[in-house]
Amino acid sequence: MKASIAGRIRNTNLPKAKALLPLFEAVMNSFQAIEETGGQGHVIRIIAERQGSLDEGKPGPIEAFTVIDSGIGFTDANFDSFETVDSPYKATRGGKGLGRFLWLKAFSRVEVESHFRAAGTDGLLCRKFSFVASDEELARAASPSDRQKPETSVRLVGYRTPYMGECPRQLDIIAQRLIGHFLPLFLDPDGPALTLADPADTIDLREFFRDNFQTFATERSFSVGGHSFTLSGFRLHGALADHHELVYAAHFREVITERLAKFLSNLKSKLNDPNNANFYYLAFVQGQFLNDKVNSERTDFSIPREAAATDRDAGSSAENAPSELFADEISLKAIRDGALAAVTEDLKSFIDALNTQKEAALTSYIAEDGPQYRVLMKYKGEFIDDIPPQASKTEMEMALHRQLYQRQIRLKQEGARILSEPAATDNTQESYARLQKFVEDENEIGKTSLAQYIVHRRVILELLEKYLTHDPDTGDYGLEKTVHSLVFPMRATSDDVPFEQQNLWIIDERLTFHSFLSSDVRLDQVQPLESDSASRPDLLIFNHPLAFSEDAEPLQSMVVIEFKKPDRTAYQDEDPVTQVYRMIREIRESKKKDRQGRYIRPANQNIPAYCYVICDLTPPVEIRIQNMGARRTPDNLGYYGFNETLNAYYEVISYTKLLSDAQKRNRVLFEKLNLPTTGR
Repeated sequence: MKASIAGRIRNTNLPKAKALLPLFEAVMNSFQAIEETGGQGHVIRIIAERQGSLDEGKPGPIEAFTVIDSGIGFTDANFDSFETVDSPYKATRGGKGLGRFLWLKAFSRVEVESHFRAAGTDGLLCRKFSFVASDEELARAASPSDRQKPETSVRLVGYRTPYMGECPRQLDIIAQRLIGHFLPLFLDPDGPALTLADPADTIDLREFFRDNFQTFATERSFSVGGHSFTLSGFRLHGALADHHELVYAAHFREVITERLAKFLSNLKSKLNDPNNANFYYLAFVQGQFLNDKVNSERTDFSIPREAAATDRDAGSSAENAPSELFADEISLKAIRDGALAAVTEDLKSFIDALNTQKEAALTSYIAEDGPQYRVLMKYKGEFIDDIPPQASKTEMEMALHRQLYQRQIRLKQEGARILSEPAATDNTQESYARLQKFVEDENEIGKTSLAQYIVHRRVILELLEKYLTHDPDTGDYGLEKTVHSLVFPMRATSDDVPFEQQNLWIIDERLTFHSFLSSDVRLDQVQPLESDSASRPDLLIFNHPLAFSEDAEPLQSMVVIEFKKPDRTAYQDEDPVTQVYRMIREIRESKKKDRQGRYIRPANQNIPAYCYVICDLTPPVEIRIQNMGARRTPDNLGYYGFNETLNAYYEVISYTKLLSDAQKRNRVLFEKLNLPTTGR
């Protein structure tokens, strides 16, 4: 059976984000060649070749890499392995036999020159060939070498698109990526010397590692599902990194990476060490389990991403559920959770300092903007880690709202569980204590809900005050429909509008407890009525649920509310009180139905009516109202009266009085929450 080199390369996966992986494969071969040789004093040199400078002072893109080492070289055994697809020759050291195909995935050709010591000879032999995407056999013959010491160079030539564009141009960034990929190998003090060079500069990689990685390196162990893992932590300063990263490694080499900020909100920005130097954290996870599960290309692991079948049954979606093939495997998520716990412990001092700052910011936010969340402060330790550093007010609001919602859900579940359990006769004290704790927690949430509603009221009154302030540029006031919509949305009924969007308390707290309301709906379209009138009351309220009554109880009363444009001075046809009287007559003359469509009778033909007219008391308006015999309110900001013929009580409320009275009624609530008040 023959293997097609071109086909194997075509079927080899190399994401463009892994543009440096072919270089890493060549460097790893050098490490393994030196390990096979044994001894001390070995060297690996990496040389980057550039196309030239595109701009003055800016390095050009890299078009080739050469890796030179003093290892065992291309002996007959190694050459045979190189020529064998999926060779098992280096399997015991993590070799997959695919690295050379990654070379040709990203480069047009590979030039190899190896000076090696052959068994049974005094001198060295040289084997030199070019490796391309061809099925032709490589030249096997080796000739005598003029070198005194073994040396092998592998030159990766002709960087392909898109990989060349993804390769960093800065030499120090490549150095950081190299060290990050081979971190455990750099921890070995007896390992080979390594250098990275381009035409302008040379970096001693071991010195670079000591200066930028090793100074504050830490190591922690954890286990998952009976498998042991090691997490090495490194602090990267300067431009070596731009985020905190978690690396999963196999056979001492990077395979996949994840941003730690995705899982730990405290790691969304740089951390500060005791010397006030900013750094990013690199966590390097390895273990035999990962060694065994890495795929052929070293780009992933053959393990499930999420939890196995038992967790899937608990509620994970089918789309993200692992295959039954992996049902008995530990998942990447489980390994990640263990690693994150180790990271959190490793960075505890830095995270504690961040949380102290966040706690102060959270306390300030709750005092000034979110008093409804005050009850959550006793549980801050449970969620403070989830709030990002330097969180905006919006981020704090979202985090607190999420916590409150989760507590409400847990309380509901606990309440349902308590109610469903049979009463215990042998542990009454324990049951009582548990019930008492539940009631205490429920009361806390109840207080929080009340606080939220009070904050809602303050916001509504601030909006009302804004709408009732004239525009300094035009001198105009807001329209009556703006205030109307703030009290109750227009063209709707109480069947359509949730309680939270009804602000009838602005006018009168008692109106909140209505049974049916229509807002700016024509009388001939109001469901409980059978009327021919096209009149459109701003708000029509019945005290009895006409369309929802279980039995045909008599209608007891009605409420009509009319809004007029702020600062309106004249009414050509009828004044607002007369307008409301007309609508009362039309409503009384109409027929009323219950939910089954049966007609119901009023308690009497002259049921009481309560009328509210909201308008500005301009002189022409006041004259009309006074002529009707209305009386002034004690604060001189409105009028009231009673029409005996219509059995209708009415109030004419100025916008100034509407706002002032609402602020006064709610001031004590705002003060209890330490909210600023602007009431007059």
